[in-house]
Amino acid sequence: MYVNFFNKLNIPKCLRTNFNFKRRFSETKQNIQIKYIKENKKKYVFYTAVTSLSLSIALTYAYEKFVLYKWNRRYDYYYNPNIKFFEKKEKKEGKKDKKNTTKHIILVRHGQYERRYKDDENSKRLTKEGCKQADITGKKLKDILNNKKVSVIYHSDMIRAKETANIISKYFPDANLINDPNLNEGTPYLPDPLPRHSKFDAQKIKEDNKRINKAYETYFYKPSGDEDEYQLVICHGNVIRYFLCRALQIPLFAWLRFSSYNCGITWLVLDDEGSVVLREFGSVSHLPFESVTYF
Repeated sequence: MYVNFFNKLNIPKCLRTNFNFKRRFSETKQNIQIKYIKENKKKYVFYTAVTSLSLSIALTYAYEKFVLYKWNRRYDYYYNPNIKFFEKKEKKEGKKDKKNTTKHIILVRHGQYERRYKDDENSKRLTKEGCKQADITGKKLKDILNNKKVSVIYHSDMIRAKETANIISKYFPDANLINDPNLNEGTPYLPDPLPRHSKFDAQKIKEDNKRINKAYETYFYKPSGDEDEYQLVICHGNVIRYFLCRALQIPLFAWLRFSSYNCGITWLVLDDEGSVVLREFGSVSHLPFESVTYF
């Protein structure tokens, strides 16, 4: 009797049906979850991309607006030897109206030199043409700086710069020659774009950068006196181009985009308010056409 009753109930079949229903339900639920995850993933990627792009645009705008193109008048705050003295003086006496003063830094690249022995620096002396260039440049500077006080002529420790400075100093008999090894030629910064077939030593660039920055900070700071200052600096093309970029607050990697001829005159004017003006760069208008050389 009970056997017939259970046979009529057909329990195994019911269990199978129930199991299949649960399986179909779980598969459907899983598919819904996968679909939900995929849709959410697409939304996540979309929102992340939009947020990243918006943030990038905002940061670029802020950098260009407030950092990149914003002139820093306190460019010499951390290395100007007179800054603390003047800050103390201003606190005690207050700001006073005074005559605006300027510092004129005249950078001259050395004359043409011998290039037969590249590894021997002492052999890189001025050629006859280089001596002629230096002499003409000395006359030109004398005319430009007529009645201006030039008490010191700075030059690098390399023989070609020394010889150029010696020739120019004949036209400034009251000026003392000061040798500054920090003005020596070097690679001040990794340039962009990189020239073809060029090889740069990262360690040497690091050392040169430190040295040339020290040289820059020796000369380029706001004038502190009551009279205009004039400084003559005889050095090298790479150094002058790097000085130019840093003084004008141009990206430093752009220094190799400029070219300077032998005995080219670069004139920068710094005022006591923190402005820097380039009066001329690498000018060789004083040289005859046949005497204009790059190497």
